[in-house]
Amino acid sequence: MPQITDNFEEKEFEELIHDGIAAVKGGQRSLARTLLNKAIQIKSADARPWIWLTATTDDPEEQRQYFGNAVAAKPGNATARRGLVLLSQKLDKSRLVDEGAAVEPRHPTGPEDAQSQSFACPRCGGRMSFDIHQEGLVCHYCGYIQATEKELSAESAEQPIDFVMPTTRAHRWAEAQQRVCCERCGAVTLLPPGQKADQCPYCGSNRLVGSAEAVELVDPQVIGLMKIDAQEAVQRVKQWLGKGLFTPDDLALRAGGFHFSPAYYPFWTFDGALELNWKCEVNEGTSKYPHWVARSGSDTKLFDDVLVPGLRALSPEAVAAVEPFNLKELVEFKAEFLAGWPALTYDRPLADASLMAREKVLKTQRDSLYHSVGEGHQKRNFSAGAGGWSGLTFKHVLLPLWVGTYHFQGKDYRMLVNGQTGKVGGKKPRDSVKIAGVSFGAGIVLVVIAFLLYWWWVMYGQALIQGIR
Repeated sequence: MPQITDNFEEKEFEELIHDGIAAVKGGQRSLARTLLNKAIQIKSADARPWIWLTATTDDPEEQRQYFGNAVAAKPGNATARRGLVLLSQKLDKSRLVDEGAAVEPRHPTGPEDAQSQSFACPRCGGRMSFDIHQEGLVCHYCGYIQATEKELSAESAEQPIDFVMPTTRAHRWAEAQQRVCCERCGAVTLLPPGQKADQCPYCGSNRLVGSAEAVELVDPQVIGLMKIDAQEAVQRVKQWLGKGLFTPDDLALRAGGFHFSPAYYPFWTFDGALELNWKCEVNEGTSKYPHWVARSGSDTKLFDDVLVPGLRALSPEAVAAVEPFNLKELVEFKAEFLAGWPALTYDRPLADASLMAREKVLKTQRDSLYHSVGEGHQKRNFSAGAGGWSGLTFKHVLLPLWVGTYHFQGKDYRMLVNGQTGKVGGKKPRDSVKIAGVSFGAGIVLVVIAFLLYWWWVMYGQALIQGIR
């Protein structure tokens, strides 16, 4: 590709771009095409002339080619990628959001009607739940077991983010209460916003709830099945309470008021690649005689399954305490898996989650770059750009958690249990006596070290210096 060789060509290129855009806006398509093609001859690795060339033709194939060249020149260019998506047949144009426009909350004024799907035994009509040990639906009355097929779907469920991001589905979240009429007994109940599965309080039937607003949301593609039952969850929590350097010795025995329950919680995962351009100065001399040399380069990293909670109430720090989840064991989502298990949908939309994931990836790669560039040498004025993103895909995942609280000496503490692995995380009280003891012991050690250093200096240090002189 032709490259800019001096400031004169750079100035000429910018003037051609400016005049070409003005010609497009003035309706002079032929002139605009001539000017923009001249700009491309000077610098084809710039996305701007390719993007503006799409406005000089009504031919979708020509537009697709121009947008494709723009993406090839700069894979992270959002306008070029959006243009390609808009020309694709895969985009739901009925939900399209204008570029730069915000999607406002709906602020529903009252409960919205929702449909429910009940799980009844085909043999006796009794209530059925998904049993994590039998790995199938089990009738609570006659014991009938209905096997449920599982299909591994960790990688195949990935969806290109470009086909969803320009639509309202990427910016919506559950906002309305749901009015549900039970299929079995006809009882009407109200559910909070975002609850996907529940149990009828009158007849006990397990239901999967789908409301009208769910059409505007991204459906879960995969689910990590619950592996930890209530008994094991309690055992894991008691073991966890008995560990920790500053944990009270009687915490596991005296903790009480356990109140925690299982549910499937919404998460987002993201895959893709990030290219970062960096520059800095590296000292190739010594600390006494520095020789600073300018260096620059590009670093591309692939990232996989970057996890973001779909509920704002579930903080990334709380989730990190019970990670990792077995994200390679996810199976294709089926309604049967939620029978008898509470499930929630998200209140953090895809657009917000993707920003959190990008910030996380960007920080990790920048930190890694800082330590790897000029390794073993001093460096200064290190900087890395915003980066170019490519191949971005996402999954809406349901993951199992036991969430709750326990009581100790007049206070409540929150905890989480990973429903796949049993790993526990949360808050614990701290034993002030142990903390004071450790602090006192550390102080004694420091005093001893200081005394030994002083004694060595008195006995040997001064004599050693005099001998050198």
